[in-house]
Amino acid sequence: MRKTYFIKTFNLNWNLSIFSILGFFLSIVFRVVVSKTEYLSKFAPLSKISFYFENIYRLVLMSTFLMILLLLFSVTIENISRLKKDSLTNYFLSIIKTFRLRRFTYQSERTDKVMNDSQSKTTINPIYHDFNKAVRKSVVDISNNQVLVFIKVPRSQQAQKILKDMEPFLKEEISSQNPDYYFSNPERIKNELWFTGNKR
Repeated sequence: MRKTYFIKTFNLNWNLSIFSILGFFLSIVFRVVVSKTEYLSKFAPLSKISFYFENIYRLVLMSTFLMILLLLFSVTIENISRLKKDSLTNYFLSIIKTFRLRRFTYQSERTDKVMNDSQSKTTINPIYHDFNKAVRKSVVDISNNQVLVFIKVPRSQQAQKILKDMEPFLKEEISSQNPDYYFSNPERIKNELWFTGNKR
């Protein structure tokens, strides 16, 4: 099973979006800091502070600009391909259905770890942590004739068992989210699990 361009780039684009937003806010913060520390350059011991913050500001701004350019380039390629062979509606549906699937598969059981007689710390079950780390990379790619659902298989045997037990529920959820397609049983290829839906 070959990954489509959307499946290959979705997680990269999502990370670029988050870091671009973070970089934008950091650049605003550093710009404010630079403006507030400019008067310190008059004092010899503190003369370099404004210079350092100015350099950090430029670095953050340049990094953010490069990430935005890379994101726009990647999204533009996908959108041009969709306009030629598919539709932009399916592009946005793919994004929405991807986040719905991730929310559906997320496991949140927590355990209490006793640190001493009087204190305990609530932590996420490590098996669920491994499971969530893998399924966070799940992607749903919808096109006019087909739906491809890619799910990363967790590394540990216990987390894989959770995914195996979930397969009927996953198929039911995916089918209910995409009623115009009929889905075959999932296919495991190495560390990837695939659901394929064809147009009715």
